[in-house]
Amino acid sequence: MLFESLDKLKRNSIMSAILLMTLGAIILICPQAYVGLLALVGGYTLVVVSIVMILNFLSGNKSLMEYMKFCCALIVGFVGMSVLVFRGDIMRALAWIFGLLLLLDGGRTLFHSFTYARRSQRKGWWVLAILSVLLMVTGIIVFLNPYWDTPAMLMKVIGCAIFFSSIVNAVRLIWTWPLKNGEVETEEGGSENGQA
Repeated sequence: MLFESLDKLKRNSIMSAILLMTLGAIILICPQAYVGLLALVGGYTLVVVSIVMILNFLSGNKSLMEYMKFCCALIVGFVGMSVLVFRGDIMRALAWIFGLLLLLDGGRTLFHSFTYARRSQRKGWWVLAILSVLLMVTGIIVFLNPYWDTPAMLMKVIGCAIFFSSIVNAVRLIWTWPLKNGEVETEEGGSENGQA
C-alpha cells in the first residue's frame, strides 16, 4: 500500500516538475499583449479543475482526505470564478492564480515531507520541509503582490516562482522515495548495501 502511494507520488512529482517548468517558461516569454488572454485561460482552467475535483469527490468514498480535497476544490473554483469576474484587473488576477497555485503546491509538499520523506530514512529530509515552507511564503508574496506594479515585472516574478516550484517538486521526488531494505545512507549522502 505504501509503495503504491509512493509510486503514484513519484509519477505526480515528475509530471508536476515538467508542467511547472513549462508553465514558468511560457510565463517568462509571454509578450505583455497576451497577459489578459493568459489570465483568462488560467481562470477557465481553475474552474474546470475545480469541477473535476468536485465530481471525483461526489463519486468517490468519503474519507477525511477526500473532504480536504473537496475544500481545496471549492477554493480553486472560487479563485477561478474571481479571476473571470475581475479580469479587468489582470495583475490582481494573475497574482491570485499563481499565488494560490504556489501556496497549494507548498502545502502538498510540506504534507509529503512529513508523511513520506521523514519515513524514507534519508538524511536531511527536513530540507524538503524548509523548501516547502519557502514555497508557501513565495505564494503568499505573489498573492499579496506588494512590490511590483507593472505586468511585465509581475510576469517575471511569477515565472521565477514557478521555476522554483518545479525545483522543489524535483527535490520532493528524490527525498520521498525510500531506501531499499539493507541499504544504509553513508555520511557523504550516497547509499551503500548494508548486507556486505
